[in-house]
Amino acid sequence: MNLDFHIQDRSSRRAYWLCQLGGWSALALYQLSAGLIDNTAHMPPTVVAVAEPLLSALYGLTATHLLYLYLRRHGWLQKLGSTLILQLCGVVVLLAISLDALDISSMYLVDHWFLLHLPFTRRFMLLNLGTWVVVMVGWMALYLAIHELRRRRSQEVHALRLEVIAQEAQLQGLRAQLNPHFFFNCLNSLREMVQENPQRAQLMVTQLSDLMRYTLHSNQVDLVPLATEVQAVQDYLALETIRFEERLTVTWNVADGALGLRVPPMLLQTLVENSLKHGIACLPQGGEIKISVRYRESEIQLEVVNTGRIYPEKSAGGVGLRNARKRLQLLYGPRANLTLQETNDNCVRAMVRIPQIASGASG
Repeated sequence: MNLDFHIQDRSSRRAYWLCQLGGWSALALYQLSAGLIDNTAHMPPTVVAVAEPLLSALYGLTATHLLYLYLRRHGWLQKLGSTLILQLCGVVVLLAISLDALDISSMYLVDHWFLLHLPFTRRFMLLNLGTWVVVMVGWMALYLAIHELRRRRSQEVHALRLEVIAQEAQLQGLRAQLNPHFFFNCLNSLREMVQENPQRAQLMVTQLSDLMRYTLHSNQVDLVPLATEVQAVQDYLALETIRFEERLTVTWNVADGALGLRVPPMLLQTLVENSLKHGIACLPQGGEIKISVRYRESEIQLEVVNTGRIYPEKSAGGVGLRNARKRLQLLYGPRANLTLQETNDNCVRAMVRIPQIASGASG
């Protein structure tokens, strides 16, 4: 953060000096060109014609830089208001008068040295003062506009950083919420199997330990290889098959080359768990779960179809699906969605569409 601030501050100083030198050089060049083109005036020697605009630009550059340092040191621009605007106007007018006096004095000395006999009339001096007032007001207006633009941009960046931090914290909370929910279901299955079949219960403990290792790792990343997620789902289904026995049939259809893609951890497992808990477990005769993974150039589709129907009181799915929707929204925004619907053949389809992430993307 400190390095980032230092880089931004150095970039701001570079931009400031480019604007200062460029602006005052342009003004000097304009005055020089106007003086050389104006044939009606008594033309001074070339050295004088060049020196006067350069001196004026040097005076202006010095004065505005001192004003810039004063504003920064005293933090005036951090407390902009009607009172401060009036104070800035007063400062600008005083600087314009000072610069006009300095400019007139320089021209008077030049006139005395080179015997140019310049017309130092009241009209000439008022026009010169008016020019300095316009230049200084323009400089101050431009500086305030750039400062306000940078301030708003800084606020937007700060707000975006806070939003990212909040999203990361929310994702961590969702993942922390998901694991107890998942293990609660597994332990329920294990509790039933301990009495019915101790040997199978031991196998379930081994498979459950593998799942625990995976879910602990999933807490630390946003994306995992699909192959890892599929293996975790297979371990989970192996646990549930022990409990459901012949009441559960599982069919896999994973597109060739899809296992290298990256998906949010526990996402496919959540769909499968929901289909078991709210679908197969509610049917005395059991049913079938069909798991499909398809992908195109811009999208990955995870689909889980199970025998059963959507009950009105559970139309939005359980904790797992609500959790999954929030995670997808945080990770992908509107580019991802999760839908749950009944099909014509007395089945329920859960479909997730997410943008395709390259297999080399960081987790």
